[in-house]
Amino acid sequence: MNQTIGQRFPDIELPDQDGQVVKLSQLIGKFPFILSFYRGYW
Repeated sequence: MNQTIGQRFPDIELPDQDGQVVKLSQLIGKFPFILSFYRGYW
């Protein structure tokens, strides 16, 4: 998937701190948050 500047980020689903699956769209506007992708160190 190629992304360019200005495109909308896909509405992904990830587990929260309690293990409940949430969509990114459910979090936007509720509170400040940071989405970080860490590929690891190897």
